[in-house]
Amino acid sequence: MKSIVIYDSHTGNTKKIAEAIRAGMSQTGEQCDIARLKDVAPQDLAGYDLIGMGSPVINTRELPNVTDFIESMESLDGKHSFAFCTHGALPGHYLARVVPAMIQRGLIVIGWKDWFCSVIYPVCPKPYFTDEHPDAIDLKEAEDFGREMVERSRRIYQGETQLIPTLPKGKEYDAIYRPVGAPKELFAKFMKVNNGMRFKVNTEKCKYPKCTYCIDNCPAGSIDFSISRNIFNCNTKCWLCEQTCPQGAIEVDWVPYQTVHDPLVTGWLQKSLEAFEARGRFRRLVPLEDIGWDTPVWRFKKPPRFKIP
Repeated sequence: MKSIVIYDSHTGNTKKIAEAIRAGMSQTGEQCDIARLKDVAPQDLAGYDLIGMGSPVINTRELPNVTDFIESMESLDGKHSFAFCTHGALPGHYLARVVPAMIQRGLIVIGWKDWFCSVIYPVCPKPYFTDEHPDAIDLKEAEDFGREMVERSRRIYQGETQLIPTLPKGKEYDAIYRPVGAPKELFAKFMKVNNGMRFKVNTEKCKYPKCTYCIDNCPAGSIDFSISRNIFNCNTKCWLCEQTCPQGAIEVDWVPYQTVHDPLVTGWLQKSLEAFEARGRFRRLVPLEDIGWDTPVWRFKKPPRFKIP
């Protein structure tokens, strides 16, 4: 059996989880490769029997590069796959979107898993609820998951099709992965502000065309400076460009965004984490009294806030 783990990682968390999954898969004695999403072409997957794919959750879902990659897959009918993700509060719609998308491409999805991880996101407090994850326990879980996926795949290929799981849907899914519903009016207000947010490029700082870092790493392919350095066709709002620009040339007015985001963090997201904690799904490593409510990332860390590993 030949396997591959494909991952997209911004801060390095998903990369660590992916490497641990791959380590667990390799413990079975089977060949297992690992690659970053941008370094793999969908047609390269034809030679693999088991394909794992994972990325961060941004705004409760996967990013466009993950969607585009899955939709580009061909001739994978009957091959096995699994999905995984990392997030700072809840998996949201990620698995509900990615797992069915894989199935639509003919893959047999044999498992999925999510991990709480630290967050570097402009309007999130720092320290944050999930900081210090992934730790040794998380990485051991990832190893075990990888080994389990290979062992399950072997048995399914041998005819034990009853081992193929079914992803919960609707209310059953929400009860597991979205334990606290978002307040509709507050969330609608947040999304209105989020959708209206705009980027501005400081042309005195920007080094384009010598530097194309934001263009090369945009997961949505939304940046085109060939006409103007303020061409952003972005509906994703992952803020990766602003957070990682080496010159800090991409500027955003964070105050209105912070104003509508804070009530969601102190209400919905905090309650969701408490619900996960009560179920034993989340291990709190940062005490609540240490959360940096007055130091959101955009105030606490100057660009580049992190470097993509």
